Amino acid sequence: MKLNEKRIVNDIRLLALDMIDRAKSGHPGVALGAASIFYTLFAHHLKMDIERKDWCNRDRFVLSAGHASSLLYATLFAVTEDFSLDDLKEFRTLDSKTPGYAEYNLNGRVEITSGPAGQGFATAVGMAMASKNLSATFNRKKETIFDYNVYTFCSDGDLMEGISYEAASLAGTLKLDNLIVLYDSNNITLDGTTDNVFEESIIDRFIAMDWDVIHVKDGNSIKEISSAIEKAKKNDRPTLIGIDTIIGMYSKYEGTCKVHGNPLEQEDLNNIRIALQGKGAFTYDKEEFSVLRAYVNQRCSSYYKDWYLDYELYMANSTEKQKDNINYFIEKQPITLKLDTVIDESKIFINKTMRDINYQVMNVITTFIPNFIGGSADLVNSTKTYLKGKGNLTLDNYAGKNISFGVREQAMGAILNGFALCGFRPFGSTFLNLSDYLKPSIRLSALMNLPVSYIFTHDSIRLGQDGPANQPIEQIGALRSIPNFTVYRPCDYKELIGCWNLILKEAKPCALLLPRGHSETLEYTNIDKVAYGGYIISEVKSRLDLILIATGSEVELAMKIRDELLKNYIEVRVVSMPNLNLFLKQDKDYINQILPKRYRKMVIEFSNDANWYRLVNDEDDIIGISNFGKSATENDILEFNELDLASIIIKIKNKL
Repeated sequence: MKLNEKRIVNDIRLLALDMIDRAKSGHPGVALGAASIFYTLFAHHLKMDIERKDWCNRDRFVLSAGHASSLLYATLFAVTEDFSLDDLKEFRTLDSKTPGYAEYNLNGRVEITSGPAGQGFATAVGMAMASKNLSATFNRKKETIFDYNVYTFCSDGDLMEGISYEAASLAGTLKLDNLIVLYDSNNITLDGTTDNVFEESIIDRFIAMDWDVIHVKDGNSIKEISSAIEKAKKNDRPTLIGIDTIIGMYSKYEGTCKVHGNPLEQEDLNNIRIALQGKGAFTYDKEEFSVLRAYVNQRCSSYYKDWYLDYELYMANSTEKQKDNINYFIEKQPITLKLDTVIDESKIFINKTMRDINYQVMNVITTFIPNFIGGSADLVNSTKTYLKGKGNLTLDNYAGKNISFGVREQAMGAILNGFALCGFRPFGSTFLNLSDYLKPSIRLSALMNLPVSYIFTHDSIRLGQDGPANQPIEQIGALRSIPNFTVYRPCDYKELIGCWNLILKEAKPCALLLPRGHSETLEYTNIDKVAYGGYIISEVKSRLDLILIATGSEVELAMKIRDELLKNYIEVRVVSMPNLNLFLKQDKDYINQILPKRYRKMVIEFSNDANWYRLVNDEDDIIGISNFGKSATENDILEFNELDLASIIIKIKNKL
């Protein structure tokens, strides 16, 4: 088929500009400068199935430079017609399929929600790692089930952010030859040129990280771009294709920051339309678009058919266990495992820290769940999240289930999102005070509703002599405040099992907070009642003088306070609250049953979480910490902050 590619690309440009003009908001510069890049990839290289958008072995395209969303929508309209013309006209309007920045799975072709600069780049690294893991796990000599490539479009801003360096470094170490980065090199940011802020040689930087680098001098040349992509697909390393473009080409502001983030003036838009030989707003050459769609359909027609032959052969030559394992990825099989039915509680939880208990629980999970994978940012010996016998994911063993991220917390979070987007149930671990490094990735996990589990240990000032820089204070509240994100803080092994049951079943983004030290197993904690978020673990005998609410390690402290107050004839109900947000979602009858009105309630948690004001009346009802910690022994820190048993007893007595 003969394609009038110049006409098609110009119409894609104009459609993107019309979207921005209609919305009176958007980024016309990239739509004009990078249209040939998007067209070339989608028309000539991206492996996909037109009918089956979620085919497991499709190539992935990650829009890291999220400001190019109008260009992505216009390109998808041209190539696949997955977006309608009406969708394009509703760009940046309420509940449209074409929001200002691309959002995950709105129409099945958008692979990821575009977040802060660099997040998409790092997520693409995670997707490429996931593809390698799947290939090494399932492919056989005669059957290729997974071999997809991952492409990402990034900007100067993406490569300025530190997260992209972290992720690129790991990608080079692992020689991810299925990762191809299309770098829109236009030397412009929102505030101006990059001359004063971005001087290093990107080529040299990526070569130093063991990448292959290809330079495309003319970002408007479909032939040059296509040749570079073809070469990249044959490389034995990840590839950065640096493509020189002119931001806002054809505009009177081309090559300047003025065309980056503002709609074009009407006169400028009209002149561009004339230069590109376009017609009215939202018009395009229907015949050429029809030829393009037929061409792409023909180019992609054999991909799924050939794959399905391999899949049928694979299934015919597989055991039931092997079939079940692969269906976790292909059929997106839900997890029904209930840990308390397969764990012998009497043997493995004696005199161990919560971290050690969690290690044992996770190693039970990995025997049943084939898509359970994860690691730590150089802290696995402290967080105890290693999957025994499952191997390390390395250059020599892509099938490993333990990921060593190195000291790269920021990249770890985004890479976990990449794995989740490819059908895995990933986890990542570090210290709670380092969760701030992960917040942008956590936020994207929540926005996309990805089943990523963030395991944060060393969760309070009890760390002692490591000092205030390592003692989390505000982090618990910050995590609880993220919408669509749930925070588990169990007090003993029973609650921990209950938390993991929910984590596996719900398949939602979450954090699991664990202490460094030992936690006593409490008599009346309950695996199943964790599902309520909070429940009574100690009831009064005759009258209700006070309700103590506590989480994590502080539950054990609350029980000791109960015993001391009882000596003074003060009766206390103790409520364990392993998941505050989950508790607040219960019906009013249950909440009022656990925390009846008209009774004094107090919270004990070594944090400054303001979310507790949803349950108590004022600051006197929260026994926490509002200042940074100290470098001292645990006992000295608790006494200094009046959080030791004796000081808390005095506080409570004075308030009753």
